[in-house]
Formats: sequence, C-alpha cells, structure tokens
Amino acid sequence: MLLVSKLIRGNAVDSFHIGYAVVVDENGEILFSAGDPEYPIFIGAAANPFQAVAMLESGALEQFNFNDEELALMCGTHTGEHYHLDVINSILKKMDLSIDNLLCGVHPPLDRQTYEQLAIQRRRPTALHNANSGAHAGMLAIAKALKYDLSNYTEINHPAQQKIFEKIKLYSGKERIPVATDNSNAPTYLMPIYNLAIMYKKLVEGSDDYLRRVFHSISLHPKLIGGRAQFDTDFGALMGGRGISKFGMEGVRGIGLRNNENNPIGIAIKVLSGNREACDSMAVAVLKHKHLIDDEIAKKLDSYLSSAVKSYTDVEIGKFFTEVVAE
Repeated sequence: MLLVSKLIRGNAVDSFHIGYAVVVDENGEILFSAGDPEYPIFIGAAANPFQAVAMLESGALEQFNFNDEELALMCGTHTGEHYHLDVINSILKKMDLSIDNLLCGVHPPLDRQTYEQLAIQRRRPTALHNANSGAHAGMLAIAKALKYDLSNYTEINHPAQQKIFEKIKLYSGKERIPVATDNSNAPTYLMPIYNLAIMYKKLVEGSDDYLRRVFHSISLHPKLIGGRAQFDTDFGALMGGRGISKFGMEGVRGIGLRNNENNPIGIAIKVLSGNREACDSMAVAVLKHKHLIDDEIAKKLDSYLSSAVKSYTDVEIGKFFTEVVAE
C-alpha cells in the first residue's frame, strides 16, 4: 500500500506527495504498512514526549514545582500564541533563567494571527516564539536540576542530552541510533519508521510511570502540544484522553491511541517530500482506513483529510486530499 496526497487544480493533478506509514498493535505486530516499515527517518520533535521522561527522571519537576501545563508544553511543538509564551516564561522563571538561556534560535510564530499581530505592533519574534522553545526549556530543566553546564545543553555529548538519548534508545528498542542536528540546534535521531510507531504504542499504553505522567499531561492540555488549527491539538481534544499525536519534522508524525477494545495502538507516518499539510491529511487517511476513529471524530477531522486550497484573495482554487492506494 501507499499513501498519496494530491493537489487538484481544475481537473488535473498539480502535485502529489508519497507517504509511508506503520500501524502496530499492543504486541508490536504490524497491522498496516504503507511503504517500507524499515525506512529510516529522523524523528525530530516527535521525540519530545520521551525527552520529557528524562526531565521527570532528573527530579526537575519536583525541584522546580512544574505543573501539568508546563510538562505538556515541554512535549509540544507550539504555534507561538500568547498562552504558549506565558507557560514558557513560567518555566524559565521557576528555574531563575531567562530567554537568553534558550539556544533554539528565532523564527516567526507558526500561528498566522500571532504573526500578524507582531507585524502590526512592529515587534520582532523572539526565541520564545520558536516552536520548540518548550522542549528546550525541558532540556534546560534537566541540566539545571542536575547542576550541569547550561551554556552548551544542545550538544549531543552534553550529559543532559545523553540522558535523553538513553530514553530514546530504551523506548525505541534500538541501541545503535545515528544522530544529527535539527533546525533548533538539538539532536535528532534516525531510526526505522516502525520503531517510532513502537515508541508511541508504549506512550499510550503507559509502559512505565513516567510515560503515564507524560501522556496524562498532554491529554489534559492538547492546546499546548500544538495550537490553533493544528492537527495534534484538535486530534488530542477530540480523543478525550484516548489518544495523542505529535508532529516531528519534515513530514514525520507519531500517534498513540487506544482502539475500541482499549488496546494500545502505535502509528508513525513519514511524508517523503516533508510536506506538513500532507502529513496531516495522511494521518486522517490512516486512522479512517484502519477504523481507529469513529464517524463523528472522522467527520470533525475531515478538514485535515481534504482541504480547500485558496488564492491570496481567499478564493477556493483547488483541493488537497489523501488516498490509500495499492502499489
């Protein structure tokens, strides 16, 4: 099977994106695959919930009195809205740190309304608006709690990153994992797409107390895992504690949910072109194809499966959608 997302303009296909996906059951057996389950992917920010486990293990949550909102944001890739910045500022304040300690860099907020507001106010974005600033705050929390050097916390050989790396190896079941650097200067891990699905299966089943705490926090605060008009937030809110989704980078996503029999299911998706809109669409296509969401939830997610393409004057000029097709 293959996942194919198409942009239809007029009566013709203007562009398309190919996706790979793996769905695993509670035993790690493959229920569905599109493409090669062993295809290697950099998991990017899909690692964030497992990074947060290292933060919990360090004792930082108790030491700095972090709450569930702050833990959820450390797991997220946020859109830079005001409430995201409020939570990040709270995290930094509790550690007696500042924006200057963040090494994630600066980019415009992903939320369009927030970006426009900054432009109107003639303000520049800061590192707080970086989608991974919450994750970086979590890395700083590990380093601060264990009294490590804060100036180079993003380097793979830093003791805080080594603690995170051990968790990635533990939950993925892979001992040999190549490491590179993501766009926010943090390590990113290369593994088969199957192993990312296994990680999210373990997350939703709560294979240890730390994962249960992480899953609980994300489920309670889905708007902190993403933001306005973000699939991860909308999916988590609709699932009501039965599932979460986390975008990574370059068209990667991990999903963990419980099926109708309450068994844990892990899903991993990779869009070969890296297109994020295609990744959203493919997520819904896989969930519907395997009957992992009911009709009511599927209907509410249809805007991600099949979305209108509009011109710069807000006129509909095409359609974007995904199909599951035989190779």
